[in-house]
Amino acid sequence: MLRLCLSMTIFFSFAGCASVPVPDYISRVDHPYDRKIYASFEKVASAFIYILKKEGWVISEADPSIYERDDRYDNNGYQNLLIMTDIKKKSLHLGLTHLNVFIHAIGNTCDVQVRYEAQTHLVKQFISTRNDRVVEDILDAVEREVNK
Repeated sequence: MLRLCLSMTIFFSFAGCASVPVPDYISRVDHPYDRKIYASFEKVASAFIYILKKEGWVISEADPSIYERDDRYDNNGYQNLLIMTDIKKKSLHLGLTHLNVFIHAIGNTCDVQVRYEAQTHLVKQFISTRNDRVVEDILDAVEREVNK
């Protein structure tokens, strides 16, 4: 009986599963993690790129003004960068995860915002925008890298 229940669970987990496209951009309403880092834009951006690649994320860079409106994009001295990660599969291919990192810098102060999204595909699709451990570990690693 246990074997039948396990088989049915596995079957329904994968039945009807299709490749669901996940957009690279994560909206600002999806509970971002914010942190202020006191270092130059170049140092913070290169630290994020280094740490994300080291953790196995595939990244691309973009101008954040393409995706959303913010006063910091109006040529008022801010430097801006959006780092988007490709989708990373979770264990057993039951879920997908990706990040967006927004860096807004003026002088030697960077406002950093990390947005996280995970989709888990079981019988129903669940979307999560919180993973404190993963995001806090990345932010802490970036701060350590910047302060070297």
